[in-house]
Amino acid sequence: MSERPQVKYPFEFDGRWVLRHHVPYDVRHDGRAHHVLVAVFKEPSVHARIQIGCEGRPVAEYDDLAPGDVVEVTGDAWRVTEVAYRTHITLERVADSNEEETGAQAGE
Repeated sequence: MSERPQVKYPFEFDGRWVLRHHVPYDVRHDGRAHHVLVAVFKEPSVHARIQIGCEGRPVAEYDDLAPGDVVEVTGDAWRVTEVAYRTHITLERVADSNEEETGAQAGE
């Protein structure tokens, strides 16, 4: 019996991941569930916040996100390509994961 590969980002398509405003996403990584939640704000300019938690604890939070910013989700780098007020944020996989992250505040 062959095992199916684990889907790490169930909503990723062609290297892009559209995360809807206030819709929680569960991502399996290393046998644990990580929870990802996005909020998109209007003031002072359109920007987003991504919160990542695991097992009820915060792992990282990225704030003031705008197109061009890079974030890390379960060890993978993603570049923000679009932020639409109260709708969604679009992330695109970064080919070189050595790029600098912006706005991260690691949890305990």
